[in-house]
Amino acid sequence: YGSVFKKYHETGIFDENEIYSYITEGIGEDILPKNVDFSLIDGFTKVTDKDAAVYTRKIALEEAIFVGNSAGACIKGLLQLKEHFKPEDVVVVLFHDSGSRYVGKMFNDDWMRERGFLEENVTKAEDVIKDHLDKQLIVVRTEELVSHAIERMRKYKISQIPVVDINGFVGSVDETDLFRSYVADKNVAEKPIKEVMGKPFPIVKLGTPIEEVSKLFTKENDAVLVDLENGNHHIITKYDIIGSIK
Repeated sequence: YGSVFKKYHETGIFDENEIYSYITEGIGEDILPKNVDFSLIDGFTKVTDKDAAVYTRKIALEEAIFVGNSAGACIKGLLQLKEHFKPEDVVVVLFHDSGSRYVGKMFNDDWMRERGFLEENVTKAEDVIKDHLDKQLIVVRTEELVSHAIERMRKYKISQIPVVDINGFVGSVDETDLFRSYVADKNVAEKPIKEVMGKPFPIVKLGTPIEEVSKLFTKENDAVLVDLENGNHHIITKYDIIGSIK
């Protein structure tokens, strides 16, 4: 938005308040070039630096045209003006810059990300569980026996179960815990679940990025609970994480 052209063309006023810092080079200015005849120009439209950068990358990705940031601004500007054209109109857009000058800028993910320009589709916890929200979270209570946990794991074909009491989640049980307990005591099935349970699974919010969720999986932790914000919870396992990979 670092151009004074639009307001000057529409009002004849050079407004210094229209001068902003800008990244897009060589198109739009904070000065009025003496060689421009504004009477020959019908109108201007303003394009943000972010939109210019995003559309510069789109041109390369979707049209295989390797051009600079001003070209992205031109295409975005054209789209902003589309309601002014009829289907039979012919529109000519001039691309006057090369993308080779911007390899370290608009075509660099880190550069784009640092400026908040990178459009990333971040997978969140809610995206991972959305296809099986209708399934009830299977739990076991502290006063129940290990045999009850084993029975539910078999019935629902799951590998881990959260443990709850009247205060909420207090522990967890998984196949590894049960195997170790069985090796130590062949009669473990008749013991209270609280005697063999491990730490409770971490709890995340629906909007937690899956990258952060993944970091919670360790040798000691095989699942993560998601707070559904309605008093209920769902579970994410390693299998769910793998299934979300695109």
